[in-house]
Amino acid sequence: MFFTDTKTKYRRNAVLRRLSAVACAVFFALSAACGEPEAPTERESAVSAVQIRNAGAEFTHEYPLDKVQKKMYATLAESMSSPSEELLIYEYKGDHMDFLLNDALIAVTCYTMDNPLDSQLLANCDIRMDNGGKNSRKHRICAYPRSSADSIGISLMKRSDVETVSRNFVDSIADLGEEEKLRAIHDRLCRGSYDNDINAASHTVYSALIEKNAVCDGYAYAFKYLCDLADIDCIVVIGTFDKALDSAPGHAWNLVWFEGDWKLVDISCDVYDISVGYETPSYRHFLIDDLSDFGRLPYKSYPVPRYRSYQE
Repeated sequence: MFFTDTKTKYRRNAVLRRLSAVACAVFFALSAACGEPEAPTERESAVSAVQIRNAGAEFTHEYPLDKVQKKMYATLAESMSSPSEELLIYEYKGDHMDFLLNDALIAVTCYTMDNPLDSQLLANCDIRMDNGGKNSRKHRICAYPRSSADSIGISLMKRSDVETVSRNFVDSIADLGEEEKLRAIHDRLCRGSYDNDINAASHTVYSALIEKNAVCDGYAYAFKYLCDLADIDCIVVIGTFDKALDSAPGHAWNLVWFEGDWKLVDISCDVYDISVGYETPSYRHFLIDDLSDFGRLPYKSYPVPRYRSYQE
């Protein structure tokens, strides 16, 4: 049940909802921001590297999710445990409130940043609201595949391929030290290319690891997934990136906990360096101390988090 005080809170905060709309577009619209030459006239504000640096080793992501968004995150996580062509994100009764779609997109983005393997299922989905029938006052927000080519069945097969390849690779580097493991993961992903023909598939671990042709968040998700399997603490960061890749306004990269501190790793930039003639592989964006290197700053809507999930 969606209580009246919650509805009032949302209706009185139209400005915040508009900001949410900007932020939530990052996951499903990085194709319009990642690698495009034109910068928008207005950018979402970002948090400073100092704020990140002051965080401890225990965090992964601490998103500013409200109670409804946390519920959406938890519902999506439950839906993903048994994926179908209709992934439930939220359900409520009462008046139709289409602005909740913005909250759903934020919850989906945060979930994917925590669970990058599921990018395969979610990147090719549209988030839509279903009113439950002609005379029903019950509303459901779900993720639906865009086409039969993006079906959950196909996505699950691709996800299975990623799991197999990834586990075999991580097993092959199990005896290496931590820095050697990170370098091996970096080099494995840098065999790919930067996908200038951006589409939904470009934003998945499969595109980065198997097809070896992805954009920034695809490589960031893949790096985190391989680090997770190797028991290395790593997060995905989404934010601004003003001084590289033709001043693209939106970007995704990683932070990894290494030798008692956070280091920056940006696979897509090293891949891009290779494509413009740098030595293969490039390490210009590998284990960097300066967390704001090349003007990188996380969006405030997705700051560095402390908790691994919102399922509690």
